[in-house]
Amino acid sequence: MASSSAPNFGATDRALRCLFVHAPEPLYADTQNYGALFMPVWAYTLASHVPMDGRFELLLCDTRFDSLAEIEAVDVALFSGINQDHDSLVRTHAALRKQFPNMVSIIGGPICWSFNQAGDLDKLADFDHIFIGDGEPVIASLLEHISAGQPLNAVIHNPKRFDMAKARALNRELLDGTIDRYYGAVLEVSRGCPFLCEFCDIRILPDNNRPHSKSPALIIAEMDHLCRLGVRQVLFACDNFIGDPSWAEQVLDALIAWQQDSGFRPGLYTWLTINLYRHPRLMEKMRLAGFDLLFVGVESFSENSLLETAKVQNSSVDLTAAIRTVQSYGFIIVAGLIFGFDSDDENCFDLTLEGLSESGLLSGDPSLLTALPGTPLFRRMKLAGRLRQVRYGLGGFKYQTNFKYLMPKERMIDGYRHFISRYNRGAYQYRRLATYMEVIAESGTFIPLHRGGYGEIGRFLAMVMRSRRAMLQLGTRALRFCARPSNLLHALRGLFLVARYRGIPGRFSYYQFWLFAWSNSVLKYQNLSRDDFDLESVDADFKIRDVMPADYEQTADEPIPANKTEAQLRATSRQLRALIDRAAMAKVRPGQGEA
Repeated sequence: MASSSAPNFGATDRALRCLFVHAPEPLYADTQNYGALFMPVWAYTLASHVPMDGRFELLLCDTRFDSLAEIEAVDVALFSGINQDHDSLVRTHAALRKQFPNMVSIIGGPICWSFNQAGDLDKLADFDHIFIGDGEPVIASLLEHISAGQPLNAVIHNPKRFDMAKARALNRELLDGTIDRYYGAVLEVSRGCPFLCEFCDIRILPDNNRPHSKSPALIIAEMDHLCRLGVRQVLFACDNFIGDPSWAEQVLDALIAWQQDSGFRPGLYTWLTINLYRHPRLMEKMRLAGFDLLFVGVESFSENSLLETAKVQNSSVDLTAAIRTVQSYGFIIVAGLIFGFDSDDENCFDLTLEGLSESGLLSGDPSLLTALPGTPLFRRMKLAGRLRQVRYGLGGFKYQTNFKYLMPKERMIDGYRHFISRYNRGAYQYRRLATYMEVIAESGTFIPLHRGGYGEIGRFLAMVMRSRRAMLQLGTRALRFCARPSNLLHALRGLFLVARYRGIPGRFSYYQFWLFAWSNSVLKYQNLSRDDFDLESVDADFKIRDVMPADYEQTADEPIPANKTEAQLRATSRQLRALIDRAAMAKVRPGQGEA
C-alpha cells in the first residue's frame, strides 16, 4: 500500500490541534434511540492514550450538538462510526475538508473493519488514512508521525487486540466539559465473547472470541468520577458482561463495596447472554449493585433457528423458563429478536409472539437477519450467490437487508406486519405486563433497587425538551398511541394492575418501561406499509441444498481457536442438512413451494 505524507506541523511550536469527530447518522439515532443521546465513548477512550505533555490539543465535535462552522483551525480530524453512519461521516468529512484544506483525516472504528471484510474500503477513500483495529496502542505514534510530517500508509492495520488491563481512565479534559449533555454515561468495561453465533461479527475479530476486561479498580475509579460529575445512569458497554463470570463477580463485589462507602447508587444497564440464569449468585449481586436493564440476544423461540446459528447458549435451555428466572430477580430484559433464518417458517412470527407472552418480556423489538461482513453467515451467503448489493448496516431503514431470504419475500413481509399488528394491540401488551408482574411477585428471588434504575423518565424527558426533533417525535408518539382508544384503556388497566402489587418496591418503574417500550413500537410501526420493505427472496430455481454451499465448511478461516470454528460449523451444518432432508421428504421448499 502506498504511503502518504502529511504537512510538517512540527515546523511551528504550537500544539497539534486534534479534533475527534462524532457524526452518527441522524435517521439511525432518531429511530433507534427515541431522543436519548449517548456519549461517544470511543473519543474519550482514544483521547486518554494521547500524551498530555503540551504537544497535542484535543477537541471534540459531536454533530448532534456542535456546529462545524464554529470550529476553529484543525490540523488532524479523527473519525469513527458504525456501518450505517457512512453517509453522515462522508458528508461531515467533506464539510471539514472545505473549511480546513490542509487537515489530515483518519477514520477508524467498526466501520473500517467491516468495510475491509466486505472489500469496500474504496467507499472510505476520501479520508487520508483508514485505520483498522484497536487504536489505543498506536494513536500517540500516529499523531507524532503526523506532527513531524512523516509518511503514513493510506491503510493502517493493527491486528492485535488491545490489552484491556492497560486501559486508562477516560480523558478528563473532554469528559468533564461535555458529560452533562448526554443521557448518563457509557463506560466500556470489556471486549469479546466466547460464544459462536454464525451471524455475529464479535467472535471473528482477532483474538476476540474470549473476554478482554478492564480491572475492577479502574472501573470503580471511573464510576466514582462520573457520579461526582452528577451522572446517575451508566451503561456498561461490553460484548458479554458474563463472558468471564469470575471477573464479573469481582466487578460486582467492588461496585457494592464502593456504593456502601460512597453512598452513590447509579442505575446500571449492560449486555449479556441468557446463560446468566445459571448463576443465581451473580444475579443477586447484579441487583444489589444497581442493574435493572439487561440486553439479551434472545433472537428466536424456534429451536431449529437457534441451532442453525449455533446459538448454543439459547438452544440448550428452556428459553422461556430461563427468561422468567432472570426476570424474577427484578431485571427487565431488553430482548433482541431476529426474523429471517433459513430455518424460519411461516409459524416463526406467531411462535415469537407466544414466547414473548409466556415469558413476560416487556420489550421485544424485532429486526431482520443481516449478513454482517466477515461473519460465517456472510461467507455462506456469498458462496451461495445470495448477497444483494445494498447497505449492510443495522438500523435506520430497518427493513432493507443484504441477502436473499429462503422464505418468499411476500410471506416475510406479511409475517412481519402480522407480528407488529398483534404485538401492538393493547390486550396483548397487557398480558405480557401481567405475566411479568406475576413472575416477580411469586418468585421469592426479587431484589429491589436502592434507588431509581437506568431508565429514568425525568432525565429522558429533560433531554427531549432540549431538541426540537426529539420533541416532534414525542408528539408523534403521543398522537399515534392515542389514535387507538383501546391503547388508552389497556394503559389504564396496566396502571391499576401494577398499583395492586404493593409489596413490590419500585413497581411503577416497570409500568413506566412497559408503556415506553409499547409506545416506541407504536411510533415505529403504526403506519408500517409494504412499501417500507426492500427485501428479496431466492429465485424460483434455487436448490434447497444450496443453503449450505459445498465449500462452506472448507473455506472457514477465522482468527479464533480452530476447535471453536469447528464447533460452530458442526452445529450450523447439522441443522442445515436436517432442513435439506425435511424439504426433500416433503418435496417442498420450506415456506415457499415446490422444491
